[in-house]
Amino acid sequence: MYGTGKAQVSISKARAGGLEKFKLVYTTGEYGVDDAGSILIARRSVSDAQLPQFDDPNKPGFVSVCSDADVLLETSYVTSKYIRPWEAGILIKVRDGSLFPGEKIIIEYGSSAGSGYRMQTFTEKRHIFRVLVDCAGSGNFYDIDDQPEIEITSGPVSMLEVVCPSVVVKGEKTTARVRAMDYYGNVSEDYCEKIKLEACGEYEVDIKNGTGEVQVVFEEETSYYPKVYFPDGRLAGRGNPVLCKKQKPQKNLYWGDMHGQTGETVGTGTPDLYFLFARDKAFMDFCAWQGNDFQVTDELWETICKKSKEYNEEGKFVVFPGYEWSGTTPVGGDYNVYFNRDNPPIHRSYHWQIDMNKRDGSERTPINKLWEEFDGDDTFMATPHVGGRYGNLDYWNDKCNFLLEVHSHHGTFDWLLEDALKKGLKPGVWANSDDHTCRPGLSYPTRPSSRGKFVTFDVNGGYAGVLAENLSRGSLWSAFRLRHCYGTTGKRIYMSVTSGEKMMGDEFATAQNPRIDVEVHATSNVAEIEVHKGVDVVYRYGSELEKKKDSMRIQWSGVRVRSRSKKARWEGNISVKNGSIICAKEFAFNQPDEYILVMSGQQIAFKSATSGDIDGVDIELEWNEDTVIEFASNQGTFEVKAAQILEQDGRQTKDAGGVNQKVEFFCTPNAQSCDAVFAWEDEQAQSGKESAYWVKVIEDDGGMAWSSPMYITKE
Repeated sequence: MYGTGKAQVSISKARAGGLEKFKLVYTTGEYGVDDAGSILIARRSVSDAQLPQFDDPNKPGFVSVCSDADVLLETSYVTSKYIRPWEAGILIKVRDGSLFPGEKIIIEYGSSAGSGYRMQTFTEKRHIFRVLVDCAGSGNFYDIDDQPEIEITSGPVSMLEVVCPSVVVKGEKTTARVRAMDYYGNVSEDYCEKIKLEACGEYEVDIKNGTGEVQVVFEEETSYYPKVYFPDGRLAGRGNPVLCKKQKPQKNLYWGDMHGQTGETVGTGTPDLYFLFARDKAFMDFCAWQGNDFQVTDELWETICKKSKEYNEEGKFVVFPGYEWSGTTPVGGDYNVYFNRDNPPIHRSYHWQIDMNKRDGSERTPINKLWEEFDGDDTFMATPHVGGRYGNLDYWNDKCNFLLEVHSHHGTFDWLLEDALKKGLKPGVWANSDDHTCRPGLSYPTRPSSRGKFVTFDVNGGYAGVLAENLSRGSLWSAFRLRHCYGTTGKRIYMSVTSGEKMMGDEFATAQNPRIDVEVHATSNVAEIEVHKGVDVVYRYGSELEKKKDSMRIQWSGVRVRSRSKKARWEGNISVKNGSIICAKEFAFNQPDEYILVMSGQQIAFKSATSGDIDGVDIELEWNEDTVIEFASNQGTFEVKAAQILEQDGRQTKDAGGVNQKVEFFCTPNAQSCDAVFAWEDEQAQSGKESAYWVKVIEDDGGMAWSSPMYITKE
């Protein structure tokens, strides 16, 4: 097409996260490449393949570049040479000569002296090595005619996961589904075995192409935690909590992921692969696609509407059409747009990457123009979230905005909910993934990004738990607007938050002191459950339980700023004076380059990063009344007396600046469980004043869940 040449890659498949040795050979086209011309081997910004280096064949990530022509090649890795989502790549500049038509450049990944080159950690049907050429050295890059591509496949099975409905009826058949997972969180599609499922009795599940299912019956009114075993008898995984009830509840609990992108915008994969994965691999009940509007062409929008309708099947898998309104933060920021109807119109923030010269008058900027467009339309809804940009709450509109996204692949955003409550807004809460890897509902942390500075996604994507009468667009939509929702960090944590006949999300008045009834069945042991009144924690479940008198948890969390480079980096030491450390272990770390290291009986070194999520360390101590713990990091230095924490059970919270950046010192309960049921009454409630009551669950592995607030006025 452009006469810029062609390229071939020496392999057709590679394993996700695997070490591979292969060559990419570029052959120049009819123009050749002039002195000072360049070749760019670009990759998608979401890819977490190893960052290349060109100096040492004995170190990871080595890539060599040579030519059959008599030229000098200057090779570097650049982070922002081309346009989104292909900003980064290997840049090869031609010096001291030119490449004639038909001459070659050979790019070899991995070396015979060292290990192979680590591929990205997630699967991709069409992984493209995008070759762009600037033949004239003008700064204008053009694609070669046919781009080389390979398939990234899943790795060997590392664990099994079982998924059941969160609520079942005693004695009735229900479907238990099992999937095989590799080390990096991909479904191991080559895995085919018969495995054992243990729920209320034992069942055999025939796994084919990584998934399988079986009909099971739960016989007792209690909470179950199903288990699955490898064929050799080893425990392979535990399922979500299953609450068995005598009869079907009026509101059932459904799970979904309403936020993700594909290769047409900034992600990978196609809309077909996206919806099929959510339904058949992640076992979601409902889903939506959310590409950035400034990359959504009219043709793509037509496809999204068509696929949303095609995959929507009432009672089995519900799909809502939508997109992401992605204006700059000053004019609205990131809001996810959803419709409860087929073939809705798209009103973008702008046409930034789809030809700004061909604007057709359909744009609605700032975002309040979008609210005006859909004023009175109860089939329209938009929810603010935090991605690179954050949703600007100054534009919140009660007629259009009902929920906000408190967690995604980008991090944890308690602060967004707290900002809303401080403004007097009344949002409900959910969480989603904002997945870019074509794994909606199973979004796992990725490794260092193509930009080389930040991790692309360093926490699990979230889930939306919705309490609705049935699995249909109409019933789910009603639940969204009533705020009968909660969010989790990608775990099917069962959470019920009620007050008499009222439930999470409701707004009402009462003549009595507000009473909050909480029931939690978690996916691992419950570490803490917080009851919040507005932005304040007013009660902690477990505070009355017996504590471990010789161990302490030190945890840190928060973000630097609200905008794109939000991540807070924590590096430093925990020191013990007049005492000693017996042992220590990590809590809720997400990345392989995060660690704690016991330096001595008096000191621990640590390194981690938080995007609003929690990291920490559990330490067991020998201590006395003079023992002092010092937390020293680049985010601040704090001291506490061990006796105040361990003997007096005095939790200490230190402000570390930023946005919700803090360090907490506290002791953990001696006995822990996955199940918790309790009630709390607000004896300080003031008559005539409305308050927002919401609950946050923290599991012992760092998993979390947030309920939508109840807005209660004491009459």
